[in-house]
Amino acid sequence: MKLMLKDYFNINQARILTALILTGILSVTSGLTLIKDAKGASINLSLETSNEVLKENIKSNRLPRPVANAVLQDLARRQGISARELQIIDYNQQTWRNGCLELPQADEFCTQALIPGWLIVVSNGEQNWTYHTNQTGSTVRLNQKASEGTLSPVQIPASELPPPLDRDVVFRQISSGGFAGRTYQTVLLKDGRLIRVRIGDANDSERSVRRVSVQQVQQFRRFLERSKFSKFQNLSYPAPSGAADYITFTLTSPEGTVQYNDISKDNLPKNLQTVVKAWNHLATSAQ
Repeated sequence: MKLMLKDYFNINQARILTALILTGILSVTSGLTLIKDAKGASINLSLETSNEVLKENIKSNRLPRPVANAVLQDLARRQGISARELQIIDYNQQTWRNGCLELPQADEFCTQALIPGWLIVVSNGEQNWTYHTNQTGSTVRLNQKASEGTLSPVQIPASELPPPLDRDVVFRQISSGGFAGRTYQTVLLKDGRLIRVRIGDANDSERSVRRVSVQQVQQFRRFLERSKFSKFQNLSYPAPSGAADYITFTLTSPEGTVQYNDISKDNLPKNLQTVVKAWNHLATSAQ
């Protein structure tokens, strides 16, 4: 009987000890879970708070649509192109030091009041323009100096456009001006002939005929398409004011005409520069 009681007490003690151990393990596990949940909640709250702050910052610095429209419409009017061809690539809030938005015109009186507004950069993919505006877009001014580096084209008046190409002509260059003041025309024909004449030469004494391969002609035509030469249709990139003795080049394809000069050729849009280089390379390679 004593032996049975002793065994009973031993079994109960073992059960109690096991229960205590299990209770301790569960307590530790619960504590770790609570700590993990607390940390997770803290991280989520921090991210949500940061996102809200970021959203508010973006909202407060967003360029108002009326301001954007005013700038795009002004530049489209100046360039004679659709506003859809332009995009705003950068903008910042600005406080201008005077009523002229720090871009006074000649003999213009500028109030000395601080004017809140925007500094906006617009691009057509080839060149950039910088604008100063007031806060609402009711006043916009093009910063010509900041926009230097690429030229601003103007539309060639219809009365000054050269005649369209003949059916067999792929490309034409007319060069005029310079010290001699002479005008030359060079045409590339589909069969590869490259014919150069001086306009006004009654005896046609300066005519030259050279050739490139038909394959080169086809390659050049494909190059014009890839370079989107038609994008520059009827545009002129004028020489700087006061410049003299420069040569004006007028390039014509079936898609249109573009005009530039030797003084400013390095400031032409990149695509147009590549067309000029390709044409010059083709002309010099002719035999």
